[in-house]
Amino acid sequence: ATQNSVLRSEYFIGLPEMVINFFRFIAEETRHLMAGLGIAKFEDLIGRTDLLEPQAGDSPRQARLDLSPILSLDGLGKDVPQFCTDPKNEPFDKGELAEEMVEACLPAIEGRTGGRYGFEIQNFNRSIGARLSGEIARRHGNEGLADAPLEIMLRGTAGQSFGAWNVAGLNMTLEGDANDYVGKGMGGGRIVIRPPADAGYVARHTSIMGNTCLYGATGGELYAAGRAGERFGVRNSGATAVIEGAGDHCCEYMTGGVIVVLGKSGVNFGAGMTGGFAYVLDIDRTFVDLYNHELIDIHRINPETMEAHLHHLRDLIRSHVEATGSVWGQAILDDYRSFAPKFWLVKPKAAEIGSLFESLRQAA
Repeated sequence: ATQNSVLRSEYFIGLPEMVINFFRFIAEETRHLMAGLGIAKFEDLIGRTDLLEPQAGDSPRQARLDLSPILSLDGLGKDVPQFCTDPKNEPFDKGELAEEMVEACLPAIEGRTGGRYGFEIQNFNRSIGARLSGEIARRHGNEGLADAPLEIMLRGTAGQSFGAWNVAGLNMTLEGDANDYVGKGMGGGRIVIRPPADAGYVARHTSIMGNTCLYGATGGELYAAGRAGERFGVRNSGATAVIEGAGDHCCEYMTGGVIVVLGKSGVNFGAGMTGGFAYVLDIDRTFVDLYNHELIDIHRINPETMEAHLHHLRDLIRSHVEATGSVWGQAILDDYRSFAPKFWLVKPKAAEIGSLFESLRQAA
């Protein structure tokens, strides 16, 4: 579990034989339980929902949960198999949406004319955008459509790796939410995620994307009117992003780029961070207990000595509002004088001030 000998001696005092013994006891107890049911083999347990009794639950919400549709065997018949009969299932997300998008956009890609296109997306549509990025890069390189971008408008819930390996010239806007790995390996372009206009929730308090987003990104922009999951921006080396909250380990192993968090973040912010920087809004003054003290420093943005950062931060929030229509972002802009002192500038301890401002100059 760890290579640290001190941690091993203090927390991991067990031996392999103890693990073996533990699982031997589990196996023995399982045999007793199965014997009490008259079951000799695991295979004979498959599909035996008649052996299950739903519990009432500990809360009114749990008590209202009706499990009968997945427990009832009525109407299935005796000959219906209760377990898998095929070695594997053909993937049901075999690229239908991705191929539909390529077919619609290919003339604009080949003619470098750009255009605006709309599609519906569901959570089993994975890596949406990757095929388009591949077609763009194959014909024009990573920067080929930067001057005439494709504007892809989507509605629904995106599956994993939405916008993976995004290149310049591909701008994708999702009205809905997305799973893990949004913008994985992103190199350019723009990804925007915003809640539906009729959403009945407060966006800045709600997760709008999953974990490990912007993993290994090298460029591009991401704006999301909502919270991100854990490990947002892990190994980011060049992307710029604005989100309205984050889970644990935000900016983990980050080596470049800029991250703006307009809300609460989880613990261990900036673990392993060696480059780039972040702006974090800390209204309730709890961030000092959440960031990784070993590798990063935090500084309040002083108007007298950090005027460039104040302007840069405001420009990023303005871009975020323009892209997402964020109510929270607009509230910050409307009272920027009051909110600005509540932001922390987060940077690696190893970063020299000169290189930090060079990164700021390049980002601007």
